[in-house]
Amino acid sequence: METENTIYEIDGNMGSTLKVYEDRCVISVSGVKAVLFGTALNGDKEFYYSDITSVQFKNLGVTTGYLQFEFAGSHSKNNYLSENSFTFSATIGTAKYKRLKEEMIPVYEYIQSKVRSMKELKNYQSRGDVSIADELIKFKELLDNGIISQEEFDKKKKQLLEM
Repeated sequence: METENTIYEIDGNMGSTLKVYEDRCVISVSGVKAVLFGTALNGDKEFYYSDITSVQFKNLGVTTGYLQFEFAGSHSKNNYLSENSFTFSATIGTAKYKRLKEEMIPVYEYIQSKVRSMKELKNYQSRGDVSIADELIKFKELLDNGIISQEEFDKKKKQLLEM
């Protein structure tokens, strides 16, 4: 069985963990902390970049931070308690607080870039005037920029050349 690369794994310190992969994010909430903090989810929830329409981010400050995923049909009244949000917190001044505050910025930027790339890819694929060579060039750029893996590029190349 193939193992998956975890790009980021963040313990939110509130009963939740965020795992970021090449194609999706997973929020896991469990245990007593989930009940204590009143989160709506107890288990795992996956968010594929291709389905995400927007990402809201509030970093740690005086209050708890969150990273919330929006997608078609989702709506949340409370960013902190939504099952579509990864909340994170730590006591101000601690090493955990500093680490979370610093780690969450590149996590957010990585997710944003993946969502943006998926939107560009969808727009690109929806145009009918693109040649196979143009598509190969575009996918090579995505590979060179680290947006897709070599395996994803090879699969798409094979599909395009079989058309």
